[in-house]
Amino acid sequence: MKVAKGPRPWPIRLFAAAFAVQALLSFWWEMTHRAGVATMLLERGGIPLNDDGTIVVISVRLTIALIPMALVWFFASPFARWMVVVVALGRLAINLPETIETALSGGPLRPTFIAAQVLALCGAALLFHPSAKWWFARAKSDVGVFA
Repeated sequence: MKVAKGPRPWPIRLFAAAFAVQALLSFWWEMTHRAGVATMLLERGGIPLNDDGTIVVISVRLTIALIPMALVWFFASPFARWMVVVVALGRLAINLPETIETALSGGPLRPTFIAAQVLALCGAALLFHPSAKWWFARAKSDVGVFA
């Protein structure tokens, strides 16, 4: 993998900002609600964790969210571009039924969750803006110069 050269087009810059904000927003919320995250991990995955274990899982989730962003920013990776889309849509598909159920029952919707979801989807869409597509194609075709 070669490091992408030159300035990033505005959609790539905006994607990186949106994706970083959504990852940090989710991280912040999870860190301030560790007991709820631990309960969710126990209910959904059968993973009993103490507070330290919960912090590790939350930190791993932040790292996993930032890896594709780094691959897009530094390497113009087409794989990471599609991975961002798949993860954003998968996250939407997993969380949408519960979100609709909560909204219909009159329960509170977490603004941080909604904002993170919207930022992830918008960030993924930005990767397919024409100037972003051009940047990915240019980075792929940039083979360098042999002396």
